[in-house]
Amino acid sequence: MAHNYVQALVDQGYVMTSGETNRTMRYLVTATGRRRLATLMQEYASEIARMYSIAKTEVEKRLHQLWKEGIQAIVVFGAAETGELIYSAVKATPMRIVGWVDNDVAKHQQRFGYLTVCPPDTIESCRPDAVLIASSGKTEDIHRQLRHLSKKGIAVVTL
Repeated sequence: MAHNYVQALVDQGYVMTSGETNRTMRYLVTATGRRRLATLMQEYASEIARMYSIAKTEVEKRLHQLWKEGIQAIVVFGAAETGELIYSAVKATPMRIVGWVDNDVAKHQQRFGYLTVCPPDTIESCRPDAVLIASSGKTEDIHRQLRHLSKKGIAVVTL
């Protein structure tokens, strides 16, 4: 199968081969191949930016909905890509991020804008209206971990 893929690249003029056996075979990307690669990278970057913009708009909508429900100050639970998206989107809303937490000790003391990532046991000291879960993989586990907060008037919400 790999041979078929390489042969297709050769047939399209993107790659040249030299050598007679598996041990002596060399593959060289042609100028046409480099131009094609640059075009593909440009298209890929453009598509990623477009998808990020769509995701940010959707997160902004969710944050506005939470604001209408009375949530003004949030702690973000999850210091990864989704958290970065929330950080960017919250700027278009009247909502405030008052804390950032994560279960991963390696992420503690990292900075997200003006906030430092802390352990979850610091949530109450931030005095949030809600904790916004920004983790896509362990949402149910985090909900269970934080259920005690609802008894203290702190909502636990997801995107």
